[in-house]
Amino acid sequence: MAETMDSYRITERAWRLVIERINEMLRKGSSQAEISRLLGVSRPTMSRWMADRSGGDRTTFRHMLRYLDRLRIPLVDVFDIGGEELPPPSPDRAPTELDKSIAATLLVVAKAIGKDAQDVARELETLELPDIKAMLKGQASMRASDLVKLSRAIGVSPGAILERAESLQDIE
Repeated sequence: MAETMDSYRITERAWRLVIERINEMLRKGSSQAEISRLLGVSRPTMSRWMADRSGGDRTTFRHMLRYLDRLRIPLVDVFDIGGEELPPPSPDRAPTELDKSIAATLLVVAKAIGKDAQDVARELETLELPDIKAMLKGQASMRASDLVKLSRAIGVSPGAILERAESLQDIE
C-alpha cells in the first residue's frame, strides 16, 4: 500500500523541488534578481532561501502554488500520486475569443512599433519567451497583469488595447 504524505513532507518536498529548479536556473545563467522577480519575492528573501537551502516556514500554500507554477514544477512531482492526472498549471482554461482579439491587437501594435516577441521578452523578466509568444498568438490565456506587462513592454496603454480588441469583437 502506498504511503500517504503528511503536510510536512509535502512542504519539504515542494521546497526541495523549488530550490533544485532555482539552482538549475542559476547554472543556466539567470541571476537571483531575475528569479526573485519571477517568483514575486524580494532579493533578501531569495538570498535567505539559497543560504538555508529551503524556503520560509511561514509560506502559505497559495504562495507555494505560485512558486511551483512560475517555475513550471508539476504538482504531480510534489504530491507523487502515482501517475494520476492533476489539473495543468495556470492558465488552465482555453483562450476566449476576446483573449484572441487582445492578442491579435497586441501583436499588430507591436509590429507597427517594430517590436517582436523577443524584444518584448527582453523588457519583461517575469514572463518567458515561449509564454509571450503563445499569448501574442492567442494560444494561451493571459491574466490582467500579463496584459498590463505586455502592453507596457510594447509601449501602448492596456486600455487602448482593450478598447480596440472589444471593437473587433463588435465587428465580428
